[in-house]
Amino acid sequence: MNQQEVKNILLNLQNKQYIESDITHTFSENNTPVFSVKYLKNDQSFEVIQIETKSLQRFDNVDSAVHCINNLIAK
Repeated sequence: MNQQEVKNILLNLQNKQYIESDITHTFSENNTPVFSVKYLKNDQSFEVIQIETKSLQRFDNVDSAVHCINNLIAK
């Protein structure tokens, strides 16, 4: 998955069409969830959670969240 595809996923989560919904996108490897991302409408931020470690990071902008996700994908 390239950087633009990740950015499109995040922009889709942020889309006003879904703003009243709580949507989480989970990234998996070999059908095992690795991390998830969701848009927090009240905080206007993205939350990235590494499932195994339960590590949570929040990002105020799309590009920072994309950078984090790309690093997780590269692991």
